[in-house]
Amino acid sequence: MEFVVDTGSFYRYLSPAICDRLGLFMPLTERIRTADDRSLEVPLGIAHIEIDGREGGIIVGALNVREPLLGVSALESLGFKVNPVEGTLEPTRPFPESPVMRFLDP
Repeated sequence: MEFVVDTGSFYRYLSPAICDRLGLFMPLTERIRTADDRSLEVPLGIAHIEIDGREGGIIVGALNVREPLLGVSALESLGFKVNPVEGTLEPTRPFPESPVMRFLDP
Protein backbone atom coordinates (compact mmCIF):
# COMPACT_ATOMS: atom_id res chain seq x y z
CA MET A 1 0.00 0.00 0.00
CA GLU A 2 1.29 3.47 -0.80
CA PHE A 3 1.00 6.28 1.76
CA VAL A 4 1.28 10.03 1.59
CA VAL A 5 3.73 11.07 4.33
CA ASP A 6 2.10 13.79 6.44
CA THR A 7 4.61 15.30 8.86
CA GLY A 8 1.80 17.40 10.37
CA SER A 9 -0.05 14.26 11.42
CA PHE A 10 0.78 12.09 14.42
CA TYR A 11 -1.17 8.93 13.49
CA ARG A 12 -1.67 7.00 10.27
CA TYR A 13 -5.08 7.41 8.71
CA LEU A 14 -6.83 4.96 6.43
CA SER A 15 -10.33 5.18 5.04
CA PRO A 16 -12.92 3.16 6.98
CA ALA A 17 -13.32 0.92 3.89
CA ILE A 18 -9.60 0.03 3.91
CA CYS A 19 -9.70 -0.58 7.68
CA ASP A 20 -12.64 -2.96 7.14
CA ARG A 21 -10.91 -4.70 4.21
CA LEU A 22 -7.79 -5.23 6.37
CA GLY A 23 -9.94 -6.52 9.25
CA LEU A 24 -8.59 -3.93 11.70
CA PHE A 25 -10.20 -3.94 15.15
CA MET A 26 -10.88 -0.30 16.12
CA PRO A 27 -11.74 -0.44 19.85
CA LEU A 28 -10.83 3.13 20.82
CA THR A 29 -11.83 6.63 19.77
CA GLU A 30 -9.95 9.87 20.06
CA ARG A 31 -10.88 13.47 19.28
CA ILE A 32 -8.57 15.02 16.70
CA ARG A 33 -8.25 18.47 15.12
CA THR A 34 -7.95 18.40 11.31
CA ALA A 35 -5.87 20.74 9.14
CA ASP A 36 -9.05 22.62 8.22
CA ASP A 37 -9.78 23.13 11.96
CA ARG A 38 -12.57 20.55 12.34
CA SER A 39 -12.85 18.53 15.55
CA LEU A 40 -13.67 14.86 14.88
CA GLU A 41 -14.03 11.63 16.84
CA VAL A 42 -11.87 9.01 15.10
CA PRO A 43 -11.85 5.23 15.72
CA LEU A 44 -8.35 3.92 16.51
CA GLY A 45 -6.81 0.48 16.21
CA ILE A 46 -3.45 -1.20 15.84
CA ALA A 47 -1.85 -2.52 12.67
CA HIS A 48 1.51 -3.90 11.63
CA ILE A 49 3.57 -2.02 9.03
CA GLU A 50 6.79 -2.68 7.13
CA ILE A 51 8.80 -0.01 5.33
CA ASP A 52 12.14 -0.90 3.71
CA GLY A 53 12.60 -3.97 5.93
CA ARG A 54 11.75 -2.12 9.16
CA GLU A 55 8.55 -3.27 10.79
CA GLY A 56 6.46 -2.75 13.88
CA GLY A 57 3.07 -2.06 15.39
CA ILE A 58 1.43 1.30 14.76
CA ILE A 59 -1.75 3.12 15.78
CA VAL A 60 -4.16 3.62 12.88
CA GLY A 61 -7.13 5.97 12.68
CA ALA A 62 -10.17 5.38 10.46
CA LEU A 63 -10.86 8.66 8.69
CA ASN A 64 -12.33 9.59 5.31
CA VAL A 65 -9.08 10.42 3.51
CA ARG A 66 -8.46 10.44 -0.25
CA GLU A 67 -5.16 8.60 0.18
CA PRO A 68 -3.70 6.69 3.14
CA LEU A 69 -1.69 9.07 5.34
CA LEU A 70 1.46 8.10 7.24
CA GLY A 71 2.14 10.29 10.28
CA VAL A 72 5.31 11.01 12.18
CA SER A 73 4.84 8.52 15.03
CA ALA A 74 5.21 5.58 12.60
CA LEU A 75 8.24 7.17 10.99
CA GLU A 76 9.91 7.79 14.33
CA SER A 77 9.12 4.34 15.71
CA LEU A 78 10.67 2.73 12.61
CA GLY A 79 13.65 5.11 12.61
CA PHE A 80 12.91 7.28 9.57
CA LYS A 81 12.88 10.98 8.79
CA VAL A 82 11.65 12.82 5.72
CA ASN A 83 14.16 14.36 3.34
CA PRO A 84 12.03 17.24 2.01
CA VAL A 85 14.47 18.09 -0.81
CA GLU A 86 14.53 14.56 -2.27
CA GLY A 87 11.00 13.64 -1.20
CA THR A 88 12.30 10.40 0.35
CA LEU A 89 12.52 8.65 3.70
CA GLU A 90 15.95 8.33 5.29
CA PRO A 91 17.01 6.15 8.24
CA THR A 92 17.82 8.03 11.44
CA ARG A 93 19.35 5.06 13.28
CA PRO A 94 20.18 1.38 12.88
CA PHE A 95 17.15 -0.88 13.08
CA PRO A 96 16.34 -2.77 15.11
CA GLU A 97 18.23 -1.06 17.84
CA SER A 98 18.64 -2.19 21.42
CA PRO A 99 15.31 -2.43 23.22
CA VAL A 100 14.19 0.79 24.85
CA MET A 101 12.34 -1.10 27.57
CA ARG A 102 13.44 -4.30 29.24
CA PHE A 103 11.43 -6.46 31.59
CA LEU A 104 13.48 -7.92 34.40
CA ASP A 105 12.57 -10.71 36.76
CA PRO A 106 11.97 -9.42 40.30
